[in-house]
Amino acid sequence: MKIAYFDEKHGIMKVHVDNEDDLWTLSLVIEKGDEVVARTMRDVSVGKESRRVPMTVKLRVERTEFQVFTNRLRILGVIEEAPEKFGVQGSHHTVNVDVGDELIIVKKIWSKFALNKIKRQAEPRVKVLIVLVDYDDFLIAVPYSQGVKVLTDRTLRTPSKNDPSVIEENKAEILKEIEAYAKSYQIDAVIVAGPGPFKEEVAKELKGVKVYVDSVSSATRSGLNELLRRDVMNKVMRDYEISSEARILDSALEHIAKGDGLAVYGVEEAMQAADLGAISDLLVSEDLLITDNDELRNKVEELMNKVEEASGKTWIVPKESEIYHQLKSLTGVVGLLRFRIR
Repeated sequence: MKIAYFDEKHGIMKVHVDNEDDLWTLSLVIEKGDEVVARTMRDVSVGKESRRVPMTVKLRVERTEFQVFTNRLRILGVIEEAPEKFGVQGSHHTVNVDVGDELIIVKKIWSKFALNKIKRQAEPRVKVLIVLVDYDDFLIAVPYSQGVKVLTDRTLRTPSKNDPSVIEENKAEILKEIEAYAKSYQIDAVIVAGPGPFKEEVAKELKGVKVYVDSVSSATRSGLNELLRRDVMNKVMRDYEISSEARILDSALEHIAKGDGLAVYGVEEAMQAADLGAISDLLVSEDLLITDNDELRNKVEELMNKVEEASGKTWIVPKESEIYHQLKSLTGVVGLLRFRIR
């Protein structure tokens, strides 16, 4: 995401959408009551006919809709301003925002959370491809802030002593897929992991990108979840939040099990800790920010702002994250503390 300009006094920000993660971030930041200015298409009556025409509108936001790993964000609301000749002011409308689009967001107050979320998204990011391999299995995935997108998960022919050429054939097929995805997603680094020596054979064939090698128990989704908790992820994914979220939750669960008072869960407990500036990291499940329960959402946003204002960090856990259901079992809100509050 690129921030074209930000007028803090009037609460106006113009952004350029570069990728799918930008759309997900905007779906969390744009709220009911905000205004957006964007180009859109609208059916209008011209004489006795109706046709779709392009126009720029200012929309009073009612809600946003975003489907994970898609290239479109839908912003629904009421048109406040539009070219007068079309007579659409006051009508309900949906603005579709795609990768490559620009839009202006107007808020009465930009919260600390919203500003930090946008600014973090605008920072340069390493584009990583994760490849898990075994002699007869492989999985390729791309990490996003909204979760990990599995691109392919396949089983290949099993090598045998009678036909050792299968190993080379499988390696060639895996390398072909890696090359295609690396080009398509403009990858900067590749993590190759697996349970045996085959991962090294694949890794040494990769050229033109930084390659990291690690071990996992299997070339499956279970192995992928295992990798996301490894130190190698810190080396190449500092700009991606997934691995950090998993380690924060693991740490919180450990503190909760010990009963040492260095972790809290639930909005009320977390709010008490935030009032004292005690929270270093706060995990919040995505659904709490897109709920129709305005009272709950406002309370969660207040909590996030308090954490950010005390130099803590807020992590939004998407529904596609492998830790989402664990977090939901703890009410969707978990905080790691700098110090005990009781």
